Amino acid sequence: MAVHILRNRRRASTAAATETKVAPAAPAPVAPAPGPTVVERRPRRWRRSRPNPISMMFLAAGWAAALILVLGMLLTWGGANPANTLVDATLDAGSWLATPFHDVFTRPEPDQQLYINWSIAAVVYYLLGRVLSWLTRF
Repeated sequence: MAVHILRNRRRASTAAATETKVAPAAPAPVAPAPGPTVVERRPRRWRRSRPNPISMMFLAAGWAAALILVLGMLLTWGGANPANTLVDATLDAGSWLATPFHDVFTRPEPDQQLYINWSIAAVVYYLLGRVLSWLTRF
């Protein structure tokens, strides 16, 4: 904060020193603006800098884990054929990702238990990816 204040003071003092004093001329007539005035702002710091590849990797990993879990839940809900290679691979990857959340909530119906535990796992992986991405952004 102090660095920015000193930087602004330095800019103001150099701008004042370089200005030349000129007698004011007659005021020019000002026409009213036809529409609202648009002020262009500088983009925020995180938008100006180029993205950090490690930060993007964490974000992509979080999204991928959450997407696999959601896709597995949708395949289970839709009654997809578990003998299919793609369905089997998706459910295997989802069960491996949801291993830490295996028995967080137990229900008598196995589909309900899968939906609840895999939903929690998807949210945790997404949030973990976002937090790690934010921490490694700059």
